[in-house]
Amino acid sequence: MTQDPVDLACKPWWTQDRVRLLLADLIQAELARLQPLTADAVALSASDLDLDALGLSSLAFIDLATTVAVQFRLDETGHDSMLMERRRLADWVKTVLASRRTCDETIGFLTSGSTGQPKLCLHALALLEQEIEFFAGLFADRRRILRVVPCHHIYGFLFGWMLPARLGIPVLDARRILPSAVLRQTCPGDLVVGYPAFFALASRIPLQVGEDVVAVTSTSPCPPEVWQALAELGCARIIEVYGSSETAGIGWREGADDPFCLLPHWTRVPGSPEHLQRPQTAGPPCFWPLPDRVLWTGERQFQVLGRRDGAVQVAGINVYPERIAACLREHPEVAEAVVRPTGTGADPQLKAFVVPTNACQDLQGLPNRLHRWLTGRLLPHERPRSIRVGFEIPRSELGKLADWEE
Repeated sequence: MTQDPVDLACKPWWTQDRVRLLLADLIQAELARLQPLTADAVALSASDLDLDALGLSSLAFIDLATTVAVQFRLDETGHDSMLMERRRLADWVKTVLASRRTCDETIGFLTSGSTGQPKLCLHALALLEQEIEFFAGLFADRRRILRVVPCHHIYGFLFGWMLPARLGIPVLDARRILPSAVLRQTCPGDLVVGYPAFFALASRIPLQVGEDVVAVTSTSPCPPEVWQALAELGCARIIEVYGSSETAGIGWREGADDPFCLLPHWTRVPGSPEHLQRPQTAGPPCFWPLPDRVLWTGERQFQVLGRRDGAVQVAGINVYPERIAACLREHPEVAEAVVRPTGTGADPQLKAFVVPTNACQDLQGLPNRLHRWLTGRLLPHERPRSIRVGFEIPRSELGKLADWEE
């Protein structure tokens, strides 16, 4: 039986202009991954860009098209092949919209990979719409949104893409503006969609935000000093959203010392304090493990205590990357370190990235010295296979830990 066409008129985010912005963010991220020297956000602003002009190899272009097909679920409607046949941004926009008119049930997002290999997370659009309805009520009085996050990740998709469409207000992409300048140019009624590292940078310069400006932050825990700094800058409200790529939003709060409150569509699982449940559009409720350890302070209130133990298996044995990173930080030539799993399949290993101290006089020889130093301190399966040296821990544009080449 043929499925009835989807009426996108009642979905205000599915317009040509908004889909073009969403695609541009996704393509920009893929360019940075596939061929960094070709990544040019200015070129992507052209509404009818010839995608062959991006200079990607044949294999890289297939990789890019596959990522777009996966995120927008074009394979479900048979529109995925059109990405290779029609290689202009305007055509890709039309392809996405044509696919959505056929089926608008799910959309995919890739995790940041901050705790391992990036993975695809599928979300029912109806459930994301349910979440955005709640926040549309919370932010009903906002007149404009300034976003400093990309729209192809779940947080930016909800607050920088769906929310302004739902509220019918303009949205300004402020990622090419200095953080302090973003806050300085705010106007009454603005909502700034950011993340802790952005707000920390923005508050380093003395300034005053406009009256009745609200800040919303997510992607990682917001430190108390950032809450205080934003309050001192004059933000009328500061809201932190807790969630993950897998779950979307779970809870929210308005104070650094306040517990998070569950969003209306989530409930606790009786007898299982580490799990939540959420009704689905059809069928039984869906059960989710909480991403972090939490302390329940009420039926719907909780405090986040930190990530779970973070163990990964190497040679069938649990190892703890953060403990290994802490060991590396004990070396006098290491200022900062991060350790993560590398490789997939039956034989994953560990790799490390270190930032040297001023005491390090020989950067090239530092990895070998660290390998020798770890030999007497860690078991063989705990030692990173490779150690890379750099002057800054790799992070994504949202400030989350990112992967690196070995």
